[in-house]
Amino acid sequence: MRIVDVALGREKADLVIKNAEIVNVLTEEFIQADIAVCGDRIAGIGRYDGVEEIDAEGLYAVPGLIDGHTHVEMSMLSVTEFARIVVPKGTTSVVADPHEIANVLGKEGVRVLIEEAKTTPLKLFCMVPSCVPSSPLETPGAVITSEDVAEMLEWENVIGLAEMMNYPGVLNKDEDVLRKIEVAKRVGKPIDGHCPMLRGKELNAYISAGIGSDHESISEEEAMEKLRLGMRVMIREGSVARNLEALLPIAKKAYRWCMLVTDGDRTPKDLIEQGYLDYVYRRAVEEGVDPIKALQMCTINPAEWFGIPAGLIAPGRYADIVLLKNLERFEVFKVVANGKPVGEIRRTYEYPEFVKRSVRLRKPLTPEDIRIEGKGVARIIRVIEGEIVTGEDREFVEGVDVEKDILKIVVVERHKGTGNIGKAFVRGFGLKRGAIAQTIAHDAHNIVAVGVGDEDICKAVNRLAEIQGGIVVVDGEVKEELRLNVAGLMSEERAEVVAEKLDRIHRTVREMGCRLKSPILALSFMALPVIPKLKVTDLGLIDVERFEVVDVFC
Repeated sequence: MRIVDVALGREKADLVIKNAEIVNVLTEEFIQADIAVCGDRIAGIGRYDGVEEIDAEGLYAVPGLIDGHTHVEMSMLSVTEFARIVVPKGTTSVVADPHEIANVLGKEGVRVLIEEAKTTPLKLFCMVPSCVPSSPLETPGAVITSEDVAEMLEWENVIGLAEMMNYPGVLNKDEDVLRKIEVAKRVGKPIDGHCPMLRGKELNAYISAGIGSDHESISEEEAMEKLRLGMRVMIREGSVARNLEALLPIAKKAYRWCMLVTDGDRTPKDLIEQGYLDYVYRRAVEEGVDPIKALQMCTINPAEWFGIPAGLIAPGRYADIVLLKNLERFEVFKVVANGKPVGEIRRTYEYPEFVKRSVRLRKPLTPEDIRIEGKGVARIIRVIEGEIVTGEDREFVEGVDVEKDILKIVVVERHKGTGNIGKAFVRGFGLKRGAIAQTIAHDAHNIVAVGVGDEDICKAVNRLAEIQGGIVVVDGEVKEELRLNVAGLMSEERAEVVAEKLDRIHRTVREMGCRLKSPILALSFMALPVIPKLKVTDLGLIDVERFEVVDVFC
């Protein structure tokens, strides 16, 4: 083992970072020393000579940031483009739940992400999607069984079972759900949770099944109950779902049992202009969290929970080191990933053809297909700004009413050509005209569309089929579009191009009357049947708390 000789100083290190002010996130100390690197690992801390040396005098050395829960696909970028943006900002590892692409393309879609990540400096540690589909109340493009889970847990860089969203399945002892949990427990892998607003005996039962973390807490009281029962709490701060401020007392009190995460909820523009996990770290520090404690929540804490040999500048750990000019503001001077200074990142990976042909409609959509018959007191989905939970309004409805902000929302099955169409009313988008349609619709990623007129809705949906996925805005005619032909989720274009097209989409949608800050992200969660209260899938309007399809009219 050459690393032993390097650690002993018998042999020169491949790289030495000289005279760094090392931030030790384990002992909460500042230590001035050299960092010796052998291959992709840290060999030693002390005084060393290297074949290559970096003078870090006056710089802080911190571990590369680890996002403990994300969905890379939701950046809308290829893995390479995602890495090109986030690695130079200090994030060197992500723990990804690829259930977005898994819902579209199954385990082969997951393999595509893992293989592309290998061509980048970014470490992508994969959790096996536990809920594909997330519930029986939608039609996915694929199903991942307990047998698939057992197989995938043997893959390289696969480290656990991803968020168990089907918490009713756990509580009701669904055989397939419990088999997946048992498979992961048998091989000693961590199991992530997803249990919004679950409390009391039900929360006890959920945790007792073997689930150890949760990222869905939205109040201090909820998070504290989970902490008291031994759950690790992931504090999410994204572009839409922002829970840091509400959970700040938790972050300050139980910081060694918490993680800062994004949950994949960062727009390309925010990634470029504000940052990624470095942004979440800065937000925590701005809110009064001690910088070392904030670092712990996005380095050593996720490393410990997931068993990753990273998150700490110490021998044997991955040589993922970020040199900072300023600790509080996380001003990056240089990033070392896998033992090498990060340079230009370019895509060399070529997507297989099956990834680019994932939108299959039975036939072009017509206004007749999406008509909602009748009138009366209706259940109306109420969008809540900044949250992925929704409310429920009940009101007399005769159809779309822009004055009352009652619009039509539809979900069209796009994987198997079943012809399934779910229809409902929604409030909160504020459109005065036109329609938006997209193939980003958690978790099955069927086509979701919201609009004023049926003709515009149909035109937007049909255009999505032509371009094989993405986002389309129609106002009489197609006004803007973003092609996401990689599983209907990701673009092959550069991040800056994607961000500019999204900007144009948002400007156009605002001109059409929409008042939401992030309408595309908000729309993407309208079809998620595991987050209360009302959602809509290709099977119809879903009452999540009752876990069943309900009529539009009461």
